[in-house]
Amino acid sequence: MLLPTKYKFLIPVLFVLAGVVSFTPVLDDPGLQQTLALAFLFGALALSYDLLLGFTGLLSFGHSLYYAAGAYGAAYAMSSWGWSLPMAALFGIFFSVGIAVFTGIAALRVGGIAFAMVTLAFGEAGHVIAVRNLWGLSGGDMTLVLNYESVPDFFLGVANTRNLYLLSLVVLVIVYTSVWWLTQSSAGRVWQALRENEQRVSVLGLKPFSFKLLAFVIAAAMAALVGVASLIINNNANPGMAASTTTISLLLMVVLGGIATRWGAVIGGLVYVILNQRLSSLDTEGALSGLPNWLSGPMSEPAFILGVIFILVVMFSPGGLAGAFYRLRMKFATKA
Repeated sequence: MLLPTKYKFLIPVLFVLAGVVSFTPVLDDPGLQQTLALAFLFGALALSYDLLLGFTGLLSFGHSLYYAAGAYGAAYAMSSWGWSLPMAALFGIFFSVGIAVFTGIAALRVGGIAFAMVTLAFGEAGHVIAVRNLWGLSGGDMTLVLNYESVPDFFLGVANTRNLYLLSLVVLVIVYTSVWWLTQSSAGRVWQALRENEQRVSVLGLKPFSFKLLAFVIAAAMAALVGVASLIINNNANPGMAASTTTISLLLMVVLGGIATRWGAVIGGLVYVILNQRLSSLDTEGALSGLPNWLSGPMSEPAFILGVIFILVVMFSPGGLAGAFYRLRMKFATKA
């Protein structure tokens, strides 16, 4: 039986769930479960960034601020006020949304490169606050540690790593489903029209500022949700979450997977994190011992290899991995 158009998003979600859940029984290695959990979270975070960049045309360099705000807000609510995990998670998300409303109203007064620079300034301000531990809220370089008394036991300990893996999968599905539904809605069509021609949207009597702010805040809320899940999985909120390098990594993930394709951003996040984790262990495992120094040095740095992959994708597959898939599918369909 065919699904109505408004429920089409369930098809890829069900396929992803069926594939991943069927693969779950063979995940007996906690290290592999942890890696996949992080990969799922960054896939979701990259997708929230793609809602801004790919579907609305907003190049933000401060998206990591809202990811960090969600984690720090939840961690502070649990450690200082003794709140339960659900209440702290809601606080973290609303805290991040509040920051997004304030920064979005300021940043969206300008566009283009100016917008990118304003968001970068806000992001770096958040990073400095976290590092310097201003007002004694963030824990500074020592991080803000998760209050284990506020977290259910099934999320604690190596024995429950599989539950963290499933938690990250649920977060990914929530973000993916939300982005799919939003981009198919009337607001989503306006966002895509803004990306193509903002002046034409204004001529139609719509308010570009309001729609851009809506996308900005929703993307921040999704990033905050991922931040709360990251807090649970990593057991802390740290200043690196708010660093501009985190946002740049998200940009690389989206471009690698394919801009404005939804699943492309997720694949880009998965590939980026898994490669980064595995490449980091090549040197320690002795896999590069037989190579000359001029080659083993760069090869031991994940950033170098990921950078080369990124350059190759931009040069030979401008649409990212998703674009390459669509071209191959069209090629085989034409031959058939």
